[in-house]
Amino acid sequence: MIEDKFFLVQIKHTSGNWEKGVVVKDTLDSARQSYHAYLGAYGYGHDANTDYVQCQILGDNGATYDMTVDDRREPEPEPEPEGE
Repeated sequence: MIEDKFFLVQIKHTSGNWEKGVVVKDTLDSARQSYHAYLGAYGYGHDANTDYVQCQILGDNGATYDMTVDDRREPEPEPEPEGE
């Protein structure tokens, strides 16, 4: 019997540093519980030092079940034109 596996991909940008990881879960429900916990801990302004969070659940069959990006990074300012 083939057992299903789910992969929780977690990426965050905190205080200028990128962190990433993949957690293996046995059920979609347990992957979703961890997915929402990660977003709750770091996303939506909860952690003032974190300005980017991406969380995604992939199945061993290649399917994407859930995906969220919370991107609060400030865009780079446009350079001033020279000589005008």
